[in-house]
Amino acid sequence: MARKPFAKTIRPAGKAAWLRVVAGIALIWLALFAVIVASSGISVGERVMAYVDIMRGKTSSAVKIGLVYADGDEVNSFTNGARLAAARVNAEGGILGQDLELLLYREEVSFGEGGFERTVARTMRLAGEVARQNGLFGVIGHEWSDTAITASAIYNQNDILYLATHATASSLTNHGFSLLFALQPDNSDNTEMIARYALATGLKRFLVLTDKSDYGKEAGDFFSAVATQQGGNVVFRGYLPGHGRSVDQLLMFILDNNLFGKGDYDAFFVASALTLDTAEFIRRARELGLDKPVLGLEYMFSNTIENHVGRQKMKDVIGVSLFDSESVNALSTGFVSSYLQQYNGMPDLSAALGYDAVMLLKEVTERTGTRDPGRIADALKVARYGVPFEGVTGKIVFNTKGLITDTDVFVVRHDGTRFQTVASYRKPLEWSPDTIIERSGDDSALMPDPAANKEHTVP
Repeated sequence: MARKPFAKTIRPAGKAAWLRVVAGIALIWLALFAVIVASSGISVGERVMAYVDIMRGKTSSAVKIGLVYADGDEVNSFTNGARLAAARVNAEGGILGQDLELLLYREEVSFGEGGFERTVARTMRLAGEVARQNGLFGVIGHEWSDTAITASAIYNQNDILYLATHATASSLTNHGFSLLFALQPDNSDNTEMIARYALATGLKRFLVLTDKSDYGKEAGDFFSAVATQQGGNVVFRGYLPGHGRSVDQLLMFILDNNLFGKGDYDAFFVASALTLDTAEFIRRARELGLDKPVLGLEYMFSNTIENHVGRQKMKDVIGVSLFDSESVNALSTGFVSSYLQQYNGMPDLSAALGYDAVMLLKEVTERTGTRDPGRIADALKVARYGVPFEGVTGKIVFNTKGLITDTDVFVVRHDGTRFQTVASYRKPLEWSPDTIIERSGDDSALMPDPAANKEHTVP
């Protein structure tokens, strides 16, 4: 005989039993509450009062922003950047006079057979949970393009502003969602910048290595197309093992095969949906003596990669970034100084994006005097033709599809101690034979004759 659900078998008898049940429920609520607020940074007194409010049926009147971060440690550069901005917002009076509260949500992805379907299903459940949050003003985050594209449909359907901080798939902004804004250039632009930079610095022959994610395959396709169209050569194209599997078999093939030798290629191009897979490739390649430059996209300027690989082994790792950590403007230097003081480390691109996303929502509400998502979306798009928003990543304006535009993008190269900005481009990209804006520094080993390059400007 089938057993009845446990909840239906409870039969409290008498007042004492009833009081025990009530006390048990209260203890469960208290335990759950302790887990929720343990990492929030609020004082014990504030926690007690918040608990009392929950028991009385009250809810926070703060303006809520959902912060969706990748599977892993809750404390990372992205969440740190957003927290730093939230603290500043609240110190300056909040959003339209109300305190700002960040709600953290962790997303997960699946790989292998059926992984895409499981990822989409998980993302739909997570985005639905976020969308049901009372008082939600907007959402920032989602690390992967697959999750960002899926979630954007749910947020748009529920009239929720969504700032996609990490996703770079070219299809992200092609769905006509009026409340979606992509804070980074897409894969098409990023790969063209890194490919043209490599070619201009004398790197002509490439080993293109990607995982089998849509992100990796698209990035590899775009890079290979630009490199070959501009006179380069893809010597070999292969796949990273991915998902935590050993990369040694691939590296053994690169070191000993009948197709090409070490002198037949100038650099690697590596693209993976998982940052740690890229980091592991770099770490093991360097340990095995493969010291050629490693090219990548926006994920390269990452504290996660640097910490995993080690600074010395990061030499000649090259990527693209909206954030110029060497900028001397007041916004950038103030951000770097505050981040160093708060977290005892240099901010990377993810930290800058988390910070800018929060500050952008604060500034646009001040301009419009409202939290209405439609009016805010209009203001974000119209800013391109009026007064642009300024962030630590530079000018923040969007085209009609919600993709960032009219801004500077930088090429960053690690010198064995830190990332340095070595070149910059202006988006939208309008290429002529020489379009790199050189940056001063100790890049003579990679940079061509300065007289051969001219500054690229947009009419």
